Amino acid sequence: MIRSTLAAVALMAFALPAAAQNSHCTLIPATAQVEVRGPDNVIPAQLTPRGITCPRGFTSESIGPITRCRQPGSVRLENREPRRDCYAALNLGPVRAPAVQNRPAPNCQGQPTLTSIIALRGRNIGWQDVTLTAPQGTGLTVEHLRAVGGRTPAAEDPQRQDCFAFDCRLVRLTFRPTTPARVDLALATPGTMATPINIAINSEAACPAN
Repeated sequence: MIRSTLAAVALMAFALPAAAQNSHCTLIPATAQVEVRGPDNVIPAQLTPRGITCPRGFTSESIGPITRCRQPGSVRLENREPRRDCYAALNLGPVRAPAVQNRPAPNCQGQPTLTSIIALRGRNIGWQDVTLTAPQGTGLTVEHLRAVGGRTPAAEDPQRQDCFAFDCRLVRLTFRPTTPARVDLALATPGTMATPINIAINSEAACPAN
């Protein structure tokens, strides 16, 4: 019993990975067949010896002194992509511009790298099914920090940094001497034709402190 308790305590000491936090769009079917009703058929009411009547299948309605007959429109089946439509309506950003970071200068000794941990803040930016990428060839690496609790340093713990998926994403950026002074990260939702949102990462050349 004591051994199992100690083992449980030891496991709790390690960083706990945050549960995969996908947006609500992942719960919606990718495709669905839906009923679409056409416009109602509206005709004038008929005056008969028995009074004003409507044909079979119509219901009468009065608008001021006028009585008319309404029949619901016909129903047809259409194929829809509700998950795609959900992503299109997710409304990413706007994203606050992060502070200027440091990148290694080309004349620094060795092959140094400089890292920064920053919280990018903007509407719906942090969901796991929303991608955030750096262009290839820029020498900038983006690492998404999602572990919470345990031995996770406070600066790397999104909960400790008040950084939750609906409005924030905690990332570690690794800069190299080849990284340009400005790199535009692309924030995008999957499966849509929408243009990604660009997040400008500006940096100044510096050498790592000894």
